[in-house]
Amino acid sequence: MEEREMDVRFPSKVPLAAEPEVLVVGGGPGGIGAAVAAARGGRRVMLAEHYGFLGGMATAGEVNPFMPNHIDNRSLDEGIFEEWRERMAAYGGLRGRVFDPSAARLAAEDLCVEAGVTLRYHHRVVHVEAASRKITGVVLHSKSGLCGVRAQLYIDGTGDGDVCALAGCEFEFGGEHGAFVQPMTTCFKVRLDPGDYPEQSSAQDGAGQSVRQRFPEQFKLIQQVYKEGKDAGRLRNQRQNVLMFAAVDNDVIHFNSTRVIQKSPIDGGELSEAEIEGRRQVVELMDLLRANVPLFAHARICSIATQIGVRESRRVLGRHYLTRQDFTDGRTFPDGIVRCRYPIDIHSSSGQGTEIVRLPEGAWYEVPYGCLVPKDMDNLLIGSRCISADSAVHGSVRVMPPVCSLGQASGTAAAMSLAQGILPCELDGESLKDQLIKDGRNLVPYDPARPCTAQPAERTEPAAAAAP
Repeated sequence: MEEREMDVRFPSKVPLAAEPEVLVVGGGPGGIGAAVAAARGGRRVMLAEHYGFLGGMATAGEVNPFMPNHIDNRSLDEGIFEEWRERMAAYGGLRGRVFDPSAARLAAEDLCVEAGVTLRYHHRVVHVEAASRKITGVVLHSKSGLCGVRAQLYIDGTGDGDVCALAGCEFEFGGEHGAFVQPMTTCFKVRLDPGDYPEQSSAQDGAGQSVRQRFPEQFKLIQQVYKEGKDAGRLRNQRQNVLMFAAVDNDVIHFNSTRVIQKSPIDGGELSEAEIEGRRQVVELMDLLRANVPLFAHARICSIATQIGVRESRRVLGRHYLTRQDFTDGRTFPDGIVRCRYPIDIHSSSGQGTEIVRLPEGAWYEVPYGCLVPKDMDNLLIGSRCISADSAVHGSVRVMPPVCSLGQASGTAAAMSLAQGILPCELDGESLKDQLIKDGRNLVPYDPARPCTAQPAERTEPAAAAAP
């Protein structure tokens, strides 16, 4: 294909809008954790977010619910993540692990504002200036046009690793054995008509129950109708079943059921095509359910995610690289700054099937600090899902609770580095872990005598109500 170009004349200089000590780009769960932690560490922090609100996949993507990352029913993400949940509850937007995206927006903004973070909404990073292994400034675009921000340290809170990529950091893209990245999903919510479920007309009936528990016969019918529709060629969705969750409102059901395959989330054209495809799948699925499942006879779509949900894109190579074997062994590290036991959860890039690998009861693995430090840049940290790990570990650590904890670790590391007058790559990871423990993170001191996982990880196929 003939290469085509267009001559452009961008300005050689842009207005310098701000000079914070720490610039966090991306206000998803990781960016929230990073910005709040760095600000609480006494640093001047700016958070640039391209939407007009915070939350990332939790809000713009409407990904729900928060996946469990617990040991003995205690959260491994105690810290800023659990504070975020408590604030959602104060707004009446939390029911167990299910949350309301509007409450999540308000709660995240509260945490940032109270910590002293300067928020810049509707700002997207478009260029990174770097020299001698350091970022010297970034260019943002907003309604005001182009502007520059110069900081001492930078944290990439974009799930896609946009800052790292623009800075020239090396990254991986794609799964094992040449597989494409995991498919994207357009999440949506449906409001039921009380007349279609008279046996549970009260707003309190069924509270805390899953869709399967609340409507067992209808649940079976949904899966049957979906399979028949797919077999008959009425659905373009390749997913093997319908994935549904309860919502905060008892008359609402949350769907994480669309599956857009073989589209790159870091290609503008393909991402646009994915958005269109995802919404087409939403309409097809709802038409099918309304026509064939009594529960949905008069249901209506009440919410569609602002953007398609992205599970996987870039994985930035860092000073440490975490592998599937580390997960399987339940490996821990002296500088382990996040504990995780969420399973490897990889949605097939071909559309059919999901790989689920669970750790034995009571086992976990740790993410070492080096996974947050890009190997190519010395004043840059990763505060999102795009840490230095293979696709298998990414399939575990990508969910929102540990991502928020990764962000908190990066923000704390930035504050400590500035206080000590050193670069993040020079920071002692063990001292970072000690500080995180003091700050209330559910971490444990490194024990070299602790054996790796004694039992093998268990590989299973998920049920219809498995993880998103």
